[in-house]
Amino acid sequence: MKLMNLRLATVGAAVGLLSAACFAQGRRVLAIGPWTFADGNVTSRSMVIDTIRRIAEHQGFTVIDQDAAMKFNDYNTPGFGLHHGRPYLADLARYAAAVQVDHVIFGNASWHTRSIWVGTGPKTISTATIDLFIYNAKTNTVTYQKRGAEGRSDERESVLKDVGDVILTPLITVVSGGPATPREQRAAQIALGRAFRPWVMRRNNPR
Repeated sequence: MKLMNLRLATVGAAVGLLSAACFAQGRRVLAIGPWTFADGNVTSRSMVIDTIRRIAEHQGFTVIDQDAAMKFNDYNTPGFGLHHGRPYLADLARYAAAVQVDHVIFGNASWHTRSIWVGTGPKTISTATIDLFIYNAKTNTVTYQKRGAEGRSDERESVLKDVGDVILTPLITVVSGGPATPREQRAAQIALGRAFRPWVMRRNNPR
C-alpha cells in the first residue's frame, strides 16, 4: 500500500507541475479516461485514444500523458462506480483532482466485426459504436455527451468530409480482402468524428 501511494504521489507531482505551467499560460488541462472497450484489438483501442488526444489538442486543451492518466486506475481501489453506463460524478471529481486536470473525456467504444456476402464473395466489415462524455471538474458536471455514435468501415469517403474535418487526419485505408484491424480503426475514426462533431461545431461557432 505504501508503494502504491508513493507511486500515485509521484505521478501526481509530475502531473501537477505540468498542470501549473499550463494554467499559468491560460491553457485548459485534460485527461483521457476512464474508457471502456468491448471487442476491438489493442491497435484499434489505441487509435481511439490517439484520435481523442488529437481532437482535444486542436481545440486548445493540454492533454496529460496517458500513462499518468491511467496510473490512477492502477493504484487506487475502488475504481469507478457506474451509473447508467458512466462513472459517478464523485468518482470523476476524485479522478480529476488526483491527476490535476479540469476536464476529463471518458466513454465507451465497442466493435462489431463480421463477414458479409457481397457479389461473388465474402467481405469483412466493422461497425464501431462510441459513447462520449466530457466532464468539467470546475462545475462538477458532464457538459457534453453523445451516445451511440456509429461508424461503418465501408462508408464512402465522399460522404465523410464532415468527419475528416473533425478527426484532422486521413481515414485509414482498407484493402478488399485485407485484415480486420484497419477496418476497426476506420470505423472508430468515423464514429469518433460523429461523436465529437456537435461539440467541435459548438466551440468553433459560439452563439
